Amino acid sequence: MNISYKAPSAELLKLENLWFQLSKISCNLKCKHCYLDCHQDSRKRNFLSDDKIINAFKTNLSDLKMIYLTGGEPFLHPKFNEIVKYCLKKSNVTICSNGTLINEKKIKVLKNFEEESQHNIIFKLSLDHYMEGRNDEYRGSGVFKKVINALKLAQKYNIKAGLNCANLKNEDEKILRAGFHSMFEKYDLNMDKNNIKIIPMLKMGNYAKYYNMSNETSNVSFEDLKNFDMNILDCKTSRVISIDGVYSCPALVNDPRGKLGDNLNAAVKNVYLETQTCYNCVKRNDRLFG
Repeated sequence: MNISYKAPSAELLKLENLWFQLSKISCNLKCKHCYLDCHQDSRKRNFLSDDKIINAFKTNLSDLKMIYLTGGEPFLHPKFNEIVKYCLKKSNVTICSNGTLINEKKIKVLKNFEEESQHNIIFKLSLDHYMEGRNDEYRGSGVFKKVINALKLAQKYNIKAGLNCANLKNEDEKILRAGFHSMFEKYDLNMDKNNIKIIPMLKMGNYAKYYNMSNETSNVSFEDLKNFDMNILDCKTSRVISIDGVYSCPALVNDPRGKLGDNLNAAVKNVYLETQTCYNCVKRNDRLFG
């Protein structure tokens, strides 16, 4: 171990993207590759208080462009509808969901909220492969069909939707995108094939446990950042409010190295690029999430 390692840091440029982790580890699925180690166990359910959401907007958020609602599974939050309606008063809202709990009744409610607001709702649904069997191998039987149904409902009610795809087998991204485009045509989904966020596997949480992996220890070096545009990093424009504090990145909400403090006053702190996730992000040369 290199005990003399000094990590480069990233300074917050503008707080344009504010993430609320509504459900820290509570989810109705237990995906083999979940980097957050989520649970279906109802005894482990824990949710972000609406007070923390309200208090966040007491901070100067003049640069805010997007609010992200994430989890776990955000639809499990007992005050989900109220939170969406409140956030729509402040900004556009992206809901990051596994898509399996979306039905027509819920879509109608959300559409009504959107029509009463000056802002838009966007769905980012998780679908990890255009082949049903390949997706459900990791996410569970029947998940693929439920996500397709959610996409159809979003289209029916004119709610913008895109996909988050974890690259399970490290496939060529061009092939993946072409496969999703064919899937859209097959299911009569009028979606832009470019509205797919393909992210590398984050080898943490359930993934690390399921595959019995030891922690990787690659570090970002100052040499890695030569000729690198730091502004593409999520942590340059984003912060995450979770149950136990403010974090620099959605991937680091279970990692103490990602915690900046207890409230948004700490958001301006520099982020040290000292984790394997930071290394992957720099090497990928693209945003992981935003």
